[in-house]
Amino acid sequence: MMPSGRTYQVVFVAGGVVALLALGWWWLIFSKVVENDYLTVGQAVTCIVDASDLCALAQALCTNDHLYGIRWYAPEAFWAAAAVLVAGVLLSARPSRA
Repeated sequence: MMPSGRTYQVVFVAGGVVALLALGWWWLIFSKVVENDYLTVGQAVTCIVDASDLCALAQALCTNDHLYGIRWYAPEAFWAAAAVLVAGVLLSARPSRA
């Protein structure tokens, strides 16, 4: 079964939504980390894509004043979003069959 012509749009939009959610989740955690001077903004940005020891330490130092008590971020969310976005791009590049 071949995907319809609009499948790539759905996949691309889904990837965009997941990316926005991942970035929002990251900001929820690391805005407090930066605010408390555990990391600089530049250091915190690296935590979007990598679970380094520095990122783990900064998250461990977080207090419970986060929304809903969420104190950790998983960079796998960003990579999942990137994979879905790439899938959308690849699907859009496929020639459609009539």
